[in-house]
Amino acid sequence: MNRPLSVYAWAVALGCHFLLANGLWIWAGLLPGLLLVLPLALGLPGLIRRRRYTAGWLTLLLSGYIAGLMAEAASVPSRYGIALGFSGLAAVEFAALVLFVRWSARENGVARI
Repeated sequence: MNRPLSVYAWAVALGCHFLLANGLWIWAGLLPGLLLVLPLALGLPGLIRRRRYTAGWLTLLLSGYIAGLMAEAASVPSRYGIALGFSGLAAVEFAALVLFVRWSARENGVARI
């Protein structure tokens, strides 16, 4: 059975989204974790419904998470490994979301991207 490539990119993005949200919540604690995860949670319904618009603005949100986690890794030596790991996970989700938007638009004939 041939599945569109966008399905695989969406699955990777959704898995990374859950891992990132849960990991940040556990890592940061209850209240700070809630504040970190809340913006990610706002995009979850649209991501589950495979909406390209939501995936597009989530890439903008994730770029802030990547930058913040990289700054955390550089400024706090004791958190270097975990912050770098979460930053890498956010970067993988970013790439998967970009591929999802491109491939789903191409598969639906919306635009030639």
